[in-house]
Amino acid sequence: EFRRVLFRSLVVIAIIAILAAILLPTLSRAKDSAKSIQCLNQMRQISLATRLYAEDSGDEFPRSQHSAFANRQLPWERAIAPHLGIRGSSSTAWTNLLLGLYHCPKDEKPGRLSYGFNYFFEVGAEDDYPGKPQTWRKLTGILKPTTTIIYAETTIAADHVMPALGWLSGADAANEIASTRHRQKSNYAFVDGHAELLRLSQTYEPPQLDFWNPSLAP
Repeated sequence: EFRRVLFRSLVVIAIIAILAAILLPTLSRAKDSAKSIQCLNQMRQISLATRLYAEDSGDEFPRSQHSAFANRQLPWERAIAPHLGIRGSSSTAWTNLLLGLYHCPKDEKPGRLSYGFNYFFEVGAEDDYPGKPQTWRKLTGILKPTTTIIYAETTIAADHVMPALGWLSGADAANEIASTRHRQKSNYAFVDGHAELLRLSQTYEPPQLDFWNPSLAP
C-alpha cells in the first residue's frame, strides 16, 4: 500500500512539473506582453500631451535638452507635464513621472527617462542638418503625422535622438534606439498621437524608408 501511495505521489509531482514547464514560458510571455502594452499606452499619452502643448504654444513643438535651455524653455519632459495632469514642479511630481509614465516597465535602469524626442522637431534654419533650411517646428507643418515618429524608446541618457545629425544606416539608429526591448521590437509614438510596436527596420531603412524625417515619411 505504501508503495502505491508513493508511486501515485511521484506521478502527481511529475505531472505538476510538466505543467509548470509548459505554463511558465506562457506566463512569462504574457507578462512581457502586458509590460509592452503599458509602455505603448505611456508613449501614446506622451504624444497626445505633446500635441496639446503645441496647440497651446503657438503651434510649436516643445524642445529637448539639446536646445531648450539655450532658448529659455523647459525640455519636453517638463514642458508637457501640465498636459499630463502634473501641476507644479516639485521633486515628488518629477520623481513620480520618472518612475511611472516616463519609464518603460521593460527598461532595466530604474528611475531613468526611457523615451527620446525626435530632434527633427526642434532644429531651425540656423542648424547644420540634412534638409536645411527646412524646419519642422510647427505641428501643422507636419504633412504626414500618422507616419512621422516623434518619440522612441532609447538606451542613451539624453532625452532626444538625433536622426538629423548622424544616422546613415540602421546600425547608427540602433546606437540610440532600444530597438530590441520588446522581443526584438520597440514602441514608437507618432505625431498624430498613436503608438506602434515595430521593428527598427520598419521605421528606418535608408534610402528607401524613413519615418523620422518629416519630409521623407511615406
